[in-house]
Amino acid sequence: MTNEKLAPRLEDYLETIYLLEKKNGVARVKEIANERSVKMPTVTDVLRRLSERGYILYEPYGYVRTTEKGREYAENLYKKHEVLKDFMKTVLQLPPEIAEKEGCLMEHHLSKETVRKIQKLVDFFREKGLSEEFKEFLWKG
Repeated sequence: MTNEKLAPRLEDYLETIYLLEKKNGVARVKEIANERSVKMPTVTDVLRRLSERGYILYEPYGYVRTTEKGREYAENLYKKHEVLKDFMKTVLQLPPEIAEKEGCLMEHHLSKETVRKIQKLVDFFREKGLSEEFKEFLWKG
């Protein structure tokens, strides 16, 4: 994979396309617009940019598909998202909707190494459990 780093907004769209493609086999502009809560012309602009960089295959009024490069990038991004969301739910005991939203915000800025260590921490707490002392510490004013 190339070391090119996409802007967070482009990453969000690429991840949306990846998830729609995973679910439906392809993504459509209207579905992407619905998922992102934006108008279709906004999606079209982003698709053009992702296509120019080789992350997706897109022709106006057609289907949208990730390229191998785009799929690999999106898969790595999605894995980071899932680890961070899991960390916030499991270790920090945050509600799922907050964990989802904030996992999405963090995924764009943390390195693979940091996320790998967060995953180890989650695995540790899963194996050992959260002590009452830790929970009390966590939720103390």
